[in-house]
Amino acid sequence: MTVMENLLTIVRYDPKCRPEDRYPREIISPPNPSSCCTGRMERIGRMQTGEAGWPFFYKRCQICGYTLREFLGYEELAEFFLNRIRSRRKGLNGLAWRSWLKEVLAQW
Repeated sequence: MTVMENLLTIVRYDPKCRPEDRYPREIISPPNPSSCCTGRMERIGRMQTGEAGWPFFYKRCQICGYTLREFLGYEELAEFFLNRIRSRRKGLNGLAWRSWLKEVLAQW
């Protein structure tokens, strides 16, 4: 069993089936990208959370249907976590905020 077979994903890579977008249940994709994929990838649906808690989007080629998971880059990831922290802080008083922040930092 390969690493790819252990990942939790809705993408099924199947060379025998026609590519099909059944998001959010399943996406049938060719197993390999084509030359058309370079400039024709689009994000599908909402942001998801991966196995280790890392946020990602599914991206699918508009031409051939090749699909992959695009994990957020440094800038998008920083903005994602800052937004989570800001929204969490709004609902907490000063003592609860410091307690929550200490707990989060201890996990890193």
